Amino acid sequence: MESRELRHFVAVAEELSFTRAAARLGMAQPPLSQSVARFERRLGTQLFVRGARRAPTLTPAGRVLLREGRRIIEALDEAEHLVRSLEHDVEPLRVGCIPSVMSGIMPRVVPQFQAERPRGGIYLYEIEEQQLLDDVRAGVVDVGLCRLREEEQGLEVEVLEFEPLVCALPQDHPLAALDVVPLAELANEEFVIFRRDDAPRAYDAIVAACHLAGFSPRTSLRGVHDLSELSIIACGLAVTLMPRCSTVVSMAGVVYRPLAEEFAVTPLALVRSAGTRSPVVEEFAGLVREALEVGRVS
Repeated sequence: MESRELRHFVAVAEELSFTRAAARLGMAQPPLSQSVARFERRLGTQLFVRGARRAPTLTPAGRVLLREGRRIIEALDEAEHLVRSLEHDVEPLRVGCIPSVMSGIMPRVVPQFQAERPRGGIYLYEIEEQQLLDDVRAGVVDVGLCRLREEEQGLEVEVLEFEPLVCALPQDHPLAALDVVPLAELANEEFVIFRRDDAPRAYDAIVAACHLAGFSPRTSLRGVHDLSELSIIACGLAVTLMPRCSTVVSMAGVVYRPLAEEFAVTPLALVRSAGTRSPVVEEFAGLVREALEVGRVS
């Protein structure tokens, strides 16, 4: 499979027009049609249903290849960027972060990292926790930040801190008038929360804190990420618990209040592949530790 032919196929599959795809690729239509036909012969299967005076449509094989082809092209482009960054003999760093860490910690760490390594590269990926752990094991990313509490097979885990959970409330909620919210006061509230499959450890930390306060949270509403959760809260439909670092994201109609209970925490951990040691990862990890220490002091 040649990458050029794959790119030609993906362009036609996304445009569903050889004419538009040719214009997008900056080439004539006949060579593009010939390239796609040659690609189909090489694979031994038809990727498009063609007809006179009708737009091409994808066959089942074509739909599968479009999904996988996009991933392959993305990986090829990323590999090219990584190789180019090595022209200066500086190792690039690939960092995977769960969403709350991306918004709450990376803006404090990345600028300093870049200032200290002006010729190096850093690549940030926002990834849900389960996928992040798989990517660290596979070497897709060099280091990850997530909510892991203990060692897992193939991973080295450093728990950096137990981060306080904070209550996010609609601004006109009666509890918003309090400086500190007792967790038990949320027992009758509707919670909005992410899917457990995306981040089981973070989910379990929130539910466990509620259980210790004497209730099971009603979690019928789902948010894809922090912003969607905050939007639902701003509408007055729910409350939630979030790690403190997520409170850097502000939204009109939402207020944050600390919880009274010291046990309401969630772990923040740095993970890397077991048995690996990289100077650039150690440098990055040191900056994360410093940023967290400054945050605790301030």
